Amino acid sequence: MLAVSTLFAILSVMAKNKPYHHGNLRRVLLNASLELIRETGLHGFTLREVARCAGVSHAAPYRHFQDKADLLAAIAEEGFDRLIEEMRAAASKAKDPVARLENAGLAYIGFAQDQPDRFAVMFTTQPEEKPAAQAAGARCFAELVDLVTACQNAGQSNDISPRTAALIAWTQVHGIAELALRGQLGFKTRKELMEFASKATAFANIGYRKRKAKQKAAKITKKN
Repeated sequence: MLAVSTLFAILSVMAKNKPYHHGNLRRVLLNASLELIRETGLHGFTLREVARCAGVSHAAPYRHFQDKADLLAAIAEEGFDRLIEEMRAAASKAKDPVARLENAGLAYIGFAQDQPDRFAVMFTTQPEEKPAAQAAGARCFAELVDLVTACQNAGQSNDISPRTAALIAWTQVHGIAELALRGQLGFKTRKELMEFASKATAFANIGYRKRKAKQKAAKITKKN
């Protein structure tokens, strides 16, 4: 009897050598996986079921993914890149560094609300085993560090390192996002959630704003 690993290797080779008519198989497989995650959870399906849901042969997924973990890592990688885009878009709507940071935080929470299945995969996979997903997560955190650094460069905070400040900001918005998805914050509507999130992020940045106010007052006093 063939070992499971050997069988998977054979299927992978067969799938790669066999012509396939689908225009974008990888995209179809990712979408099918997200649909199954929505229905059964992260651990409730197999690659065979992904193939069935996508309407392709059982061997087809092996054209792009070695196994289920590889597929989930691809979903996570794509998710982080999309999150970066949304954080950047939200931040670009403001000029003040603190407002840009707050907007990015709200975009993070909004992303989790809009794409809960993808969000779950992003923080459930083992990134150290999948370098591409790990790199995407690092890029996302680097985006947050850049936003914090901009606040510090504007003279609004220099008390702690940018990385530490970014970790504080991340744990806050991630905590809100996770608790909201689990229904543990008690808000009945998205509007209520986002209003709370806006207050929470503003409260967390009081230190930044106080420093800015002191600097402004100092400049006025110096001119006078």
